[in-house]
Amino acid sequence: MEPANGPSNLSANTLSGQRLYIPNLQPAFASWKQGVNPLHPQVRHVVDTRLEGLFGDERVLAKVKAADIGLFASGWFPDAPYEVLETVAFYSVWLVLWDDAIDGAGASEGGLAAEEYCQQSVAFVRCHLGLDGPGTVEPKAPTKVCESFAEVGRRVGERCGLEQRMELFEHLREYMEACVTEYRWRLSEKVPSVDEFYSWRLKTSAVDVMLDLCRILNGIALPGDILQSKELAAMGLDVNKLLILINELFSLKKELNDGAFGNLIPITMRALNLNLEGATQSVMEDIYSSVQDFDNNASTLQRKVASEEAPGIADQLGQLIEAYQAIATTVLHFSIQSPRYGLLKDRQEDGSVQLTMASSNFTYPSPLTGYENAAPLPDERAEDGKSFRNPQTGVLSSAYEKFTEPLDNGRRGGFDVHIYYFQTNPEQSQHARHLWERIRREFPELRIYTLFNRPIGPHPVAMFEVNLFTPAQFGAFIPWLAVWRGPLSVLVHPNTTETDVSEAERDLRNHTQQAIWMGERLPLDVARFR
Repeated sequence: MEPANGPSNLSANTLSGQRLYIPNLQPAFASWKQGVNPLHPQVRHVVDTRLEGLFGDERVLAKVKAADIGLFASGWFPDAPYEVLETVAFYSVWLVLWDDAIDGAGASEGGLAAEEYCQQSVAFVRCHLGLDGPGTVEPKAPTKVCESFAEVGRRVGERCGLEQRMELFEHLREYMEACVTEYRWRLSEKVPSVDEFYSWRLKTSAVDVMLDLCRILNGIALPGDILQSKELAAMGLDVNKLLILINELFSLKKELNDGAFGNLIPITMRALNLNLEGATQSVMEDIYSSVQDFDNNASTLQRKVASEEAPGIADQLGQLIEAYQAIATTVLHFSIQSPRYGLLKDRQEDGSVQLTMASSNFTYPSPLTGYENAAPLPDERAEDGKSFRNPQTGVLSSAYEKFTEPLDNGRRGGFDVHIYYFQTNPEQSQHARHLWERIRREFPELRIYTLFNRPIGPHPVAMFEVNLFTPAQFGAFIPWLAVWRGPLSVLVHPNTTETDVSEAERDLRNHTQQAIWMGERLPLDVARFR
């Protein structure tokens, strides 16, 4: 549903300066299972050790360690023995980091196209869940993070049979493929409807995998009529919705700052023509409704089991209900406590969270600066009957001779041109090499860098860079490139020299608000500029 007069898009600029109030959600989950496993310190240490083996970049390593993935695992399995908790923690590492190679945050892992990365990962996961036939050659893992699933698969496989492993694999495959779908939506820059958002988000949450692991790692073996009951299915869906709703609330500020393409809050604002407060209230109502639905279905199942006088089954059902509950309560506590979202400083004494959406310091000077006292423009039309006759001064703008301030007219150059290609796409890779050679031959006066066959800096895929130093070079090269870029995407961004803002703020503006794109727009890792 589209609003009659709603905005076509909502971004950090739209919400800039607005306050997001999230009331204390603890009362909604007061009767639900929650807590932190007392073995959290030990598992945090082993998680940090594992992360050190996955990341060589100290900056990235420090950021990932700070998220405290071990805390997430310790809340999800608050009563588990150490061996089980360690398995959950290793899986959580894989889950949190696997899609970074798609999103661009894991650029150091290599520049695989999203689809190929997903296909290779699916094959690797399938193999290490023991689902390939005898004699099958082990697939190569596309990244170190993906490779870390091998131990998870072995540990989980030791605790369940073929049928459970197949079900687990299908849910893992759905998760990975949905991450690619989400990535494609982000590239399209289209604003999804609420239904479209949930069509992939219910899978990228990976809750179905978490539900499987709740049963497998807790050793819960319930009769088929319970496992296949409509009540248990509804409970799983409610847990999934709760994870999404909580995550969307607490990650809104972070996602907007990182340039994320869509969060349920602004999507709801657009779909229902609501303001920020109204959309937040709508999400809160969905949270309370999902908790109530879960409790009602759990009670129905418990009464059904009690009437059959099966105490052992009743105990296992109670354990499963608590395991499901712990997923939602863990997401709630982890969202507030983990530095990943940085919300502890915003938590109030009453348990609520109050956030102010980041305000941009970027102001736009009036283009009429210096022309305030100019004579009115004539309304006379030119010969074509459409365009206007302009007053002639006999003097060309200085912008023909040098870049207008604050563009850099010095050593760096006024504009950087980044020409992107997917290295795994033979057509694009060949076209990029040929284009690079042609530019060097036809525009030798330009500064032309090497072909970077991997992501580098904020750039998400392979690319090469060209610098432009004069308006004449810009005027000649950009139209030429519009013709010869072929299937490649191009980012043209200015280099400005303002001294009243930091270098990081200048870079952020230049790569986002002031950038020019040709072809498909790619998501940049602009978080490094914040």
